[in-house]
Amino acid sequence: MDWLDCSKRWSMNDTSPEIETLLRARYAALSGSERALMALQMFETAQRAVLSSLDPGLSEEERRRELCRRFYGEELARAAFPQATSQRKTGSGNGRPGQV
Repeated sequence: MDWLDCSKRWSMNDTSPEIETLLRARYAALSGSERALMALQMFETAQRAVLSSLDPGLSEEERRRELCRRFYGEELARAAFPQATSQRKTGSGNGRPGQV
């Protein structure tokens, strides 16, 4: 079983087969650059949704770290933002101990 099969096993699907066929045909008709632009726009929308949910008191560095953590996990966020990680442990940087 590959990862795609695994991801579909637990996902909800409320799209009728007729609509799914129509959508697949519409997506297939798009050029590669149109599909890439669509993916980029969806990613940017997801980023804005996450950023809008963050504490407005966070610094820009803390916001970037939290965005990274939510998209890619704690391990990568720790590696990419080691300074922000140490601030979280000590509570320095935002005036709220242990919060980001």
